[in-house]
Amino acid sequence: MAHFSDIIGHTDIIRPLKAAIDESKVGHAYLFTGPAGIGKKTLAKAFAIRLLCQDKTGNPDCRCAGCVRTKLGNHPDFITILPAGNTIKIEQLRQLQHNLFYRPLLGERKVCFFPDAELLTEAAANSFLKILEEPPPGVVFLFTAVRLDLILPTIRSRCQVYQLFPVSGGEITEALVKKGMDPSEASERAKLSQGLPGIALSGLEQAQPGQLPTLTTILSSDLLDLFKLANELEKKERRDILGYFRNWELQARQELLTATGSSLGQAKINELIFIIEKTGQVIRMIESNVNLRLAIENFFLNIKI
Repeated sequence: MAHFSDIIGHTDIIRPLKAAIDESKVGHAYLFTGPAGIGKKTLAKAFAIRLLCQDKTGNPDCRCAGCVRTKLGNHPDFITILPAGNTIKIEQLRQLQHNLFYRPLLGERKVCFFPDAELLTEAAANSFLKILEEPPPGVVFLFTAVRLDLILPTIRSRCQVYQLFPVSGGEITEALVKKGMDPSEASERAKLSQGLPGIALSGLEQAQPGQLPTLTTILSSDLLDLFKLANELEKKERRDILGYFRNWELQARQELLTATGSSLGQAKINELIFIIEKTGQVIRMIESNVNLRLAIENFFLNIKI
């Protein structure tokens, strides 16, 4: 898990989170929102590390039991609530509420992390409003979602809300260079990332054996093969599917930069612009929790017809 020092940008949010811990003014519920790749989950996890640090520093080299267990991914008081299928269900939250009334096993806090809070059903959300408003001592809820309007008003009204905005290209470039990347490559990735650090860090890798095909392969495939691919995609996690489409969008943007300075012709440039537009549309559809199969097949039909 990352620490605050590993996060690219968002200093205006990190500052009050640190202050809340240092001044013993930690709230009971926080909601971080922003598009996939903006860093909201990384930020929430970094906050969790600080909350669970028994030395109250959360430094990367801290060797307290809390930090060691968190880094190993087995801290007993860091509870992650993932969807059971396509939603987070009421039965999951009933079990969670039962567990929250037990004292923390390490330190003074329990942290409940909902990385896909927009997938809470209304019944599930309503079932734990009371404990969300008045949790047992030491319990902190962390929610992340792609958009604020996807979170039920009854949940967001009980949270401190932080909207994450795109990070400047300069900050992303500087961070990538510090990680050992060539400055020219770092600058190109920052440009293509649209201010999303997660995309700059991982969105441009070439497809490896066993992974989904590249955009070039998709464009050369017939519609029957693409419908088979849609069937494969539908079985994957929504956040993984978002990653694939952002990757394809970035491949199109990267090729467009090459195409505009080459002799590929206006037809190819127009095709790439069209693909960028359509991948952007399907990304927004997936973030809005529309039917996955419908969104994916609609994209394949648009680029092949």
